Amino acid sequence: MSALEHQVDLSACTLTFLEDQVVHAHFKDGLQVGPEDVQCMFDAAERRLQGRKMLLMVTVGVGSSLTNEARVHAASEASNRLIAADAIVVRDLGHQFAANVFVRHHRPGRPIRMFPDRESALEWLLQQRHLLETP
Repeated sequence: MSALEHQVDLSACTLTFLEDQVVHAHFKDGLQVGPEDVQCMFDAAERRLQGRKMLLMVTVGVGSSLTNEARVHAASEASNRLIAADAIVVRDLGHQFAANVFVRHHRPGRPIRMFPDRESALEWLLQQRHLLETP
């Protein structure tokens, strides 16, 4: 972990603050993630970023998934006040299917893309920095 990185370990996920306003949320292995877990992640990020928006990279551990209620909460208007863009790293075909459902069915009001690895996800997120600018 570099000097800029800071980690917050929550019950369902680990948040790593990679650099200013770029956050990696990794949901731990073997969990059924509910809306309360998503809210806990939002609260921790909001405290650390002092209300500023974030660019969010999401990874999900083996055997973990988000409930439909968690996906609804992750796509809510409240989440759009915290997240400028999401990069979802998909680990397999089943996970890619679930991520597609999130993007197409729940339609969060922000840019979201899926990636095969962390490096390409981070590269794309860094290209989204303009979304963090306040008018």
